[in-house]
Amino acid sequence: MKREICALLSAAMLFGSGGYVFAEDGAAEAGLLVNGDFETELAGSDDWKFSKSGGWYYGSDPGAAEITEAQYHGGASSLVIQQATVGQRVTLEAGKVYRLSAYVKADSATGSPDIGFYNGTAAYPASAENAVAMEDVSATTEWQEVTVELECTTSQDYVICLMTWGDSVNVYFDDVTISETEIPFEGGGVENGDFANTSVWDIEGSGSISGGAFSVSGTDYESRLSQTVEGLENGVYDMTAYVTSSDISGTAYLYAKTEGHTMASTSIPMTETAMRVTVPGVVVDNGSCDIGLYASGSSSITLDNVSLSLSDDTRVQFLKGGEISKLTYVEDQGARFFRAGGTEGDALQIMAENGFNLARIRLLDDPGKGHGDGTYYLPEYYMTEEDCLDLARRAKDKGMQICFTFAYSDYWVDGEKQMVPYAWQQEIDEQGLTGEALVEYLENKVYEYTKDVMEKLIAQGTQPEFVSIGNEVQVGILFNRNDHNNGLYNNAGYLARLLASGARAVRDTSPESKIIFHSDNGGNLYRRSTFVSALRSIDDSLYDVIGVSYYPYYNADYSIDTVVNDFTNIIGEFDKDVIIMETGYNWSEIRGDGWEGQLQDSGYYQDIYGESQEGQRAFLTELYAKLKQVAGGRCIGDMYWDPVMVYDGGDYTIGWAIRESDDETEGNVVSNSTIFDFEGKAVEGQLAMKYNTNADDNINITGTVMNGDQPAAETKITVNVNGISYTVTTDKFGEYIVSVPYPSSGKFEIGALWCDETYSIDAPHDGLFVYNINFRLPNLTVSAEAVSGGISYSADTEGLYGTFYAAVYDSDGRLAAVKVNEESGVFTGLDPGDYTIKVFSWETGMGPEIDADTAECAVSMN
Repeated sequence: MKREICALLSAAMLFGSGGYVFAEDGAAEAGLLVNGDFETELAGSDDWKFSKSGGWYYGSDPGAAEITEAQYHGGASSLVIQQATVGQRVTLEAGKVYRLSAYVKADSATGSPDIGFYNGTAAYPASAENAVAMEDVSATTEWQEVTVELECTTSQDYVICLMTWGDSVNVYFDDVTISETEIPFEGGGVENGDFANTSVWDIEGSGSISGGAFSVSGTDYESRLSQTVEGLENGVYDMTAYVTSSDISGTAYLYAKTEGHTMASTSIPMTETAMRVTVPGVVVDNGSCDIGLYASGSSSITLDNVSLSLSDDTRVQFLKGGEISKLTYVEDQGARFFRAGGTEGDALQIMAENGFNLARIRLLDDPGKGHGDGTYYLPEYYMTEEDCLDLARRAKDKGMQICFTFAYSDYWVDGEKQMVPYAWQQEIDEQGLTGEALVEYLENKVYEYTKDVMEKLIAQGTQPEFVSIGNEVQVGILFNRNDHNNGLYNNAGYLARLLASGARAVRDTSPESKIIFHSDNGGNLYRRSTFVSALRSIDDSLYDVIGVSYYPYYNADYSIDTVVNDFTNIIGEFDKDVIIMETGYNWSEIRGDGWEGQLQDSGYYQDIYGESQEGQRAFLTELYAKLKQVAGGRCIGDMYWDPVMVYDGGDYTIGWAIRESDDETEGNVVSNSTIFDFEGKAVEGQLAMKYNTNADDNINITGTVMNGDQPAAETKITVNVNGISYTVTTDKFGEYIVSVPYPSSGKFEIGALWCDETYSIDAPHDGLFVYNINFRLPNLTVSAEAVSGGISYSADTEGLYGTFYAAVYDSDGRLAAVKVNEESGVFTGLDPGDYTIKVFSWETGMGPEIDADTAECAVSMN
């Protein structure tokens, strides 16, 4: 059967007529193809890998592909194939457009032939998901020319494939040529973007312009190349350039900065050959934009063909994040987190400072003993509704967006198992539900359960920006085990109904939230036929995003380019945004306890980047850079798994599951692929996140709140920024983040309720943080004693202004009496018992304004 190609690349990558000037018809570029006229025999078989160069190789039985003199367009022979693929490996250069031309005919009319450029970095380039630019051919009994054009954005190998799959008809190919032309450089307002001379650009520190490029190298250098582009039409732009970089050490990023917006940036990947890098979503409001390159360290970097162009209307904000569902669990087991410099802090604070801006939170129903898969279970009290609601509050307090995942289980869910929640299964067994009755029951449970949790998220002010219905549901949801299932396994119809039920609950409660359906097998989603069939049958209005998991270890044959190509096909068919829901990469070959981790190697990238902190950073840097170039700018971003499940020092208190047989914790299989090392210190991979920023990001103000000599832990504080108040809660280290719009004036006036400190500062040009905005809370004290007829109190409210309250609570925590704006007095009419006296400020609605603005003492009345 003919392999199905869902879509081709966007217009930015594939052109019909293109408008480019190529060599004269039939004048192939020398050296690009060998034996394109098929006047000599094929070079042989290459087992579908097409790893050899210097001729045409076949990937199937040789009898299905051979040279024939029975038909020819030019010369004396041609290639004839039937149900076969023939390919030739070529190396193409970034910054050029290539035109593949072939003459095709068949013994009878057929639509089976394809020709095209396929990704030569893939293990099996001729697979459908590796088509970079191809053309379906409607062949007739007459010779016709077919052409395909490719704009090459990365210097790499491609395989030119000629194939027929489907009809048992002889198809002939002849006079196959490749022509090339330079992409006409259009700077889009950038002057001297091709570095034809040294004009316009400002260079601070190291670096020079020569030979048509900017280059910088050396040891421990610092360099900034910049230019202010004027006269731009207001709108949203993409900045692009071609780069090389010898390694990933130091810091190197392209950037664009406009008035009233944060700097947009993309970290430069490690690449020996020229690669196109895009800084997307640059917002221009006043016709002006500062662009450039910042680099420091010891890498050798080149830069060429810098340009600006208006973004696609479909481009979305690019986010970097990961799953934080295990954070409370690891903290309760004693995990500690440190910045790269050694300062201890909250994990979310550290990650936010390094650009982590999307927190995935996975909800389980009722985890615990007896609620797993029969062999293992997950610890009680974690990833529950209460835990997940708390994690959502913490993430929002750190300025992050939320991706909330409904697992619909008490245990891990994936393609092998989707265990029905224990409580649900009890009801199913009691009612003896099977078949249609079971599906209807589950549809109702999914809807009501999803609706209830969404309402609670919204009520506490943590409405999620994204909601994923299930986790890795490629073969179904709520089917228990694939080898002992309830009839819902591998049934696209049932899967579609259950996904739709969850999606409707989200739409009914939170229509602004984007709904994600998630499969594994990033790079070849179409191999998951159950999932794809479900997508095709679901009401298109019920979801917004298609997500995939992509691990180089599990997807060893797929490069990042393969994933990008697959995303292009997905977008072409379904017209949805895409996202990587899970990815992971080892920064150490072994775990902290000396054993091999869950990711046993780095798959496709094992021999490219290896397993080290630098390797993890290099992989993520390449991943982010290439995802930003997905068709139409429609990749929302990437989420890491698992960033926070750190090594416990050998105590075996942190692990992936607990054994039912003896309640012992299994090992932590991801301690060598987190984004904190074995001592809890941030690894270099976090730098990949830090230097990938958006122009429409909020700017983050951060600092420490002190209460006397101690950090004001888990304390509400109201920070006033340019006249607008923001209330957040500090973490246990007293640190806070207030996420605010970038000021159009470029200035910040900052203060905090009840605090004396004020700050007047310029908004930063680089980065997304304003640091060290520290506050000290008022020093409140209260004393009290039992007197005849009541309790006498006296409070020192120095530094406190506005409305304050003195309140007395009984031993059950019930409010017994309150006085307003009275620094001293007597509470009367109290029954004998133990009481607590508190003095604090309250906001409208009788909620504490600042928790740490509370002084209290205990009094007993006998």
